[in-house]
Amino acid sequence: MRIGVDLSVIQSTKSGVDWYTHHVLKEMINLLEPDEQLFLFSNRETGFEREVEANRQVSVVRSRFRYQEPWRQLLLPLLLKRHQIDVCFFTNFVLSVASSCPMVLTIHDLSFKIFPRTHSLRNVVWTRSLVPVSVRRSWRIIAVSNNTKLDLIRLMNLNSSKVEVIHEGVTGEFRPEPAADDEEALAHYGIVKPYVLFVGTLEPRKNINLLIKGFDKITEKHPDVHLVLAGRRGWMAQAIFDELERRDLLGKVHITGYVREHYLPALYRHSSALIYPSLYEGFGLPPLEAMASGTPVIVSKGSSLPEVVGDAGLYVNPLDADELANKMDMVLSDAGLADGLRAKGLERAGQFSWQGAAEKTLEILRQAARARNK
Repeated sequence: MRIGVDLSVIQSTKSGVDWYTHHVLKEMINLLEPDEQLFLFSNRETGFEREVEANRQVSVVRSRFRYQEPWRQLLLPLLLKRHQIDVCFFTNFVLSVASSCPMVLTIHDLSFKIFPRTHSLRNVVWTRSLVPVSVRRSWRIIAVSNNTKLDLIRLMNLNSSKVEVIHEGVTGEFRPEPAADDEEALAHYGIVKPYVLFVGTLEPRKNINLLIKGFDKITEKHPDVHLVLAGRRGWMAQAIFDELERRDLLGKVHITGYVREHYLPALYRHSSALIYPSLYEGFGLPPLEAMASGTPVIVSKGSSLPEVVGDAGLYVNPLDADELANKMDMVLSDAGLADGLRAKGLERAGQFSWQGAAEKTLEILRQAARARNK
């Protein structure tokens, strides 16, 4: 069987979809049968190729083309046909609409329909133009949570049998035991303990201004605690800086920019809590990574986050800064509560694995190829 994958979604500074693609593919390669070959297609170098180039069951097909979407829609279908691909896997909402081979598509969330104001106009136009037709053209859709599956059924009028839920996972680097270079990681970003942490792209959907308001309310009671915002600047990030300046919190809130993967586990392990008040998530990797690191989590009570966190975290209304401040105060003030959340979080995180996600994904790809060859 010849499996194609659209690798072009992986960026040099990875966020959720990039890491999903990276981890699922890395595990999938270890699960290939002797007669299976994986073809990685991209319009540029992603960095992932260097990790797998020695594997004889993996072939890299790179065709330099500046614009990603025209490459995906015009050139990639020709490449899939030329390399006689039996099934192609697309990990980021959109597939090659004109391709004739069976295609499996991962949908992470439908925030572009539910919260369009938290996206740029360009992104809304792109997703609303190509996602519906991609959904119709796919042989099977992978949803990363039951919440996303329900959204797909409700908003895209899909039959539930077309959507398979496969949760994301967490790697072994995220663990509570300190590493030798943890202090180096904190020093690299100028982080001083104690601190509470947010990890993710700085953009409206992540609801960071509410986090800042909640943090501002606890600074008098917890004057030594800092807030660390770890992530690259996204669309409309300037509003976050404006809020910090308005509240005179620039000395208490540290913005790291994009955090290198080698340093990220240390930021989780040494934080007093991960705060994740996102308005909407398709899955939510940071809370899972925090739980695996032995860090208490405080998350929004909506979308997929309860599905990931279960009873291992504290929940807040993502529109209520007072409630968020109260929950942060509880974790910072009650050592017994924090310890209990750490224990529950470690147990909960053990239920998610990238190997399991890759096994289920590979089986769907095999089913699609067999259906074509019947």
